[in-house]
Amino acid sequence: MTDVSGRGVGMDTVRRDIEALLGTIEISSVLNKGTNTKLKLPLTLAIIEGMMIDVGHQVFTIPLLSVNESLRPVPEQIKKIKDKGELVEIRGEYIPLLRLYERLKLKPRYKEPTEGLVVVVQHANRKQCLFVDEIVDQGPVVIKSMEDNFIQVPGIAGATILGDGRISFILDVASLVN
Repeated sequence: MTDVSGRGVGMDTVRRDIEALLGTIEISSVLNKGTNTKLKLPLTLAIIEGMMIDVGHQVFTIPLLSVNESLRPVPEQIKKIKDKGELVEIRGEYIPLLRLYERLKLKPRYKEPTEGLVVVVQHANRKQCLFVDEIVDQGPVVIKSMEDNFIQVPGIAGATILGDGRISFILDVASLVN
């Protein structure tokens, strides 16, 4: 017995591993009744349906299971909150906007959301609008895990090879939404 055994410290590692596989873990407890643990994993871990998007002339892949919709917002839909960032109003719901080019440190083709596109993604119960230059394609992609000798980049879950031979990094929606 150690100072931390039996206290659930390892669950953080389990959560990270499940999210790296593009899955989710939900834990709920009811006093004097027990704890319910729900793990959700994609049917296949090797091939996923993906949406290929362009940000600063670099193609990234978003797992299609995470995509709710995409749109080109009009100026009235973009709301700026001082010191908090931007929101996109979609059918009465205000969703935070993430400028992917800033997060990924790329030079975009478009700096205004009304010129590019917004892809609404969801992980668990949280939604996020990802500002992208354009949607390139959609289809099955083979996930290539990042080797252990590569630095883990926040927001990137793996990579795939596109039909033209280019590499497309697969976005980790869980870390982008949180």
